[in-house]
Amino acid sequence: MDDKLLQKLLAVQVSAGKPVEISVVGVSMNPTLYEGDSITVQRQAEYEIGDILVFTYKHDELLVHRLLEKRDGLYFCKGDNAFRLEDVPYERIIGKVTAVNGRSLPPCAPRLITLSMLVNRAFFRCRYDAEKTKQSSIYQLYQKVILRKEENIMVYQKNKSMEYIQSDETSLAVFDPESGDTHFFDEIGIDILGMLEEPCDLETLLQKLCAVYETSPDEIREDVEEFLQDTVSKKVVEVL
Repeated sequence: MDDKLLQKLLAVQVSAGKPVEISVVGVSMNPTLYEGDSITVQRQAEYEIGDILVFTYKHDELLVHRLLEKRDGLYFCKGDNAFRLEDVPYERIIGKVTAVNGRSLPPCAPRLITLSMLVNRAFFRCRYDAEKTKQSSIYQLYQKVILRKEENIMVYQKNKSMEYIQSDETSLAVFDPESGDTHFFDEIGIDILGMLEEPCDLETLLQKLCAVYETSPDEIREDVEEFLQDTVSKKVVEVL
């Protein structure tokens, strides 16, 4: 059957309120979806961040990608195993994936959304060069946590809802507008928080610190773990 005819038939069936099953082609949604998986697609009145959408894109290409952001009337989607972000108007969305091989999809982890968006930003910074993007620290973290499903890894990020007041290179005050508390940090604390501007796991953070302070991970591991535990309890650092 012609691809365009298939798309029209799929859109008509889904618009009629009927769940429709189609097969996955390609690897852009690995490891959530694999080639040959049977997915159930159903029309929704609205779509939420984390939903996997089926839509037509530009040259009527049929894509099955995850919704990462909604802005200015557009739905921004990206494959879990892809780099490009697609901006999709509502009328091009055919439906949402509600089941895979007859089983309901588990909820989407919030950190998948955060890290996937950051991979796209790294792709942009690397001038759309996928190989260069793969060398970035954020992609390597995404690869470990999402693509390889190493779910026990803790991912840390500086809490950007705090107010950061730095008087010089060795003194930083962090004000929590919600609780009214203020926390103070020295030069090392400033360096660690700077490294946590983007999400980071403990091992990567230790490597970055070792490059600055000419030490070994084993020498600083306990102190860094204590710092993370303290700053997480104070909400200065978040766990994704």
